[in-house]
Amino acid sequence: MNTVPAIIHGAEQRPMPVDLRMAAGANHTPVIVFVHGFKGFKDWGHWPLMGEAFARRGFAFVSFNFALGGTTPQSPTDHADPEAFARNNFTHEQDDLGKVIDALTDGTLFPDASLDRSGFFLLGHSRGGAAVIVKAAEDARVKGLATLCALGDMGRTAQDRTEWQRTGVTHVANSRTGQQLPMYFQIVEDYERNRHRFDLLQCCQRITVPALFIHGTADATVPASDARRLHAACPASELLLIEGGDHVLGGRHPWTSDTLPDDTLRALEGVVGVFAKR
Repeated sequence: MNTVPAIIHGAEQRPMPVDLRMAAGANHTPVIVFVHGFKGFKDWGHWPLMGEAFARRGFAFVSFNFALGGTTPQSPTDHADPEAFARNNFTHEQDDLGKVIDALTDGTLFPDASLDRSGFFLLGHSRGGAAVIVKAAEDARVKGLATLCALGDMGRTAQDRTEWQRTGVTHVANSRTGQQLPMYFQIVEDYERNRHRFDLLQCCQRITVPALFIHGTADATVPASDARRLHAACPASELLLIEGGDHVLGGRHPWTSDTLPDDTLRALEGVVGVFAKR
């Protein structure tokens, strides 16, 4: 198994670490681009182990950290730059994902790897799931997508918008570290300016490639009803509900086991089955 690191530049020309996992000697390998969720990062928990599992099943697995996700190349698993986190928004994340796809397409990323650069599969967790839905509706290079516990509404927020707008900033807790991460009100303004673009149900109606919405029925962060609505709106989709599954499908950070949780394995096999159709 080979893991190859790289750096490209995303929003605000900030560096984005990108990793490629693929089996040694693989040729013209289909590519899955993985998008992490809110307060997440490419090396969170069991995601790297999941990437290796996809590689063993014949895919190249590309994961990256958002430019304004709060991590840095020097601290890729910590929110070492909370000011950057505060400036992130949905448009920046779409641009970052687009730059990864562009760099894979033109060979800037991993030029020595034998990849199928004619089209790409997208896989996203939570808010990253929402990001891949939008990209699949807009970019003809996407040939399949799957989501893990994706948001069904990018405009949903638990914060009091009136107070948030008045002060310009709110804070969200990182439960693992106790860190209070700032979020500027500009993310709400970005959503409102682009409400039509980020309407996930309308995006789903435009998706014609194979799609799979995966969700745990015991997800306490994003309800499984979100997956049902996305599936109902997407004519080319399948739905996989994992009974008793939580928001991270059995994972946690850090992940110290050398095996994947059962719920993630179920999700992985579902994704492989859908992507193998293309």
